[in-house]
Amino acid sequence: MIQATWRDRFRLAALAAVAFVLAHDTVFLLTDGGSFGLALARTGHGDQWTGTVIVVAGLALALAVAGAFRLVGLSRLARELDAGDLSVHEGRIADLAGHLLRAWLLILPVALALFVVVENLEHVSVGLPAPGLAVLGSYQYHSVLAVFAAVSFLAALVDALYHWRRDVLVARIAAARARLQRRPIAVVRYGLPWLDRSHASVRSDRISGRAPPRSAVA
Repeated sequence: MIQATWRDRFRLAALAAVAFVLAHDTVFLLTDGGSFGLALARTGHGDQWTGTVIVVAGLALALAVAGAFRLVGLSRLARELDAGDLSVHEGRIADLAGHLLRAWLLILPVALALFVVVENLEHVSVGLPAPGLAVLGSYQYHSVLAVFAAVSFLAALVDALYHWRRDVLVARIAAARARLQRRPIAVVRYGLPWLDRSHASVRSDRISGRAPPRSAVA
């Protein structure tokens, strides 16, 4: 299995932020319905929240573009190496499920922690008492845990599909390169029709058996 890198950690953190924003607004929409905007304003969700949504949306777009470029580049390299017919360990459905579970167990708690912290800060910023952990299960927040679990699962599924496909391509490329290194190199010997084989310079037997000139001996 390919070890996690700082890129993987950054991607998971960014997806947790995306899940937090989407689940946050979904909770308010389910709780307040048509008064969704008023409820956000009443609890301190002003211009700062709008800015947060824009930043997170831009981050999600950047992740999608970077991931697409990465997969396209790996796919092109795999085609050049004829790696499409190779079966690798990373291609199993069990590996995809493992990626999904690990990503979900990371994204969900981070998204929930962000929700608790942000809601308490926003309440305090408008003079309301901090609700504490009550944001996870009070009448003012409808189905918080269920919504966050569902949204985090979808975010984890996106990450798992990308991670799984990337690992498959990387493993196939590595296997294809190893196959090329093991392939024997055929040496082709070509005839040289222009060479006059009767020439004395290429007939070592005659050269070695010929006596030196008389002048040289004298």
